Amino acid sequence: MKRMLSAVLDRLRRMAGSAESSPDEEGTAREDGPDLYECEGCGSVFISKPDQCSSCEDDDFSNVGTF
Repeated sequence: MKRMLSAVLDRLRRMAGSAESSPDEEGTAREDGPDLYECEGCGSVFISKPDQCSSCEDDDFSNVGTF
């Protein structure tokens, strides 16, 4: 499961990087989506920032982009 989530995050990061690198493309549709948060403890990804991770009960999250 962690590998799948890591692959999804890598793809999202590449997509966000490619949208920023080409100013001719309109990236407004992606910016309107909800934020994605990754748990610092276990790497689980959430669409909205929870108070606590449901997998490892950690409360440290980093914003990894938008959905």
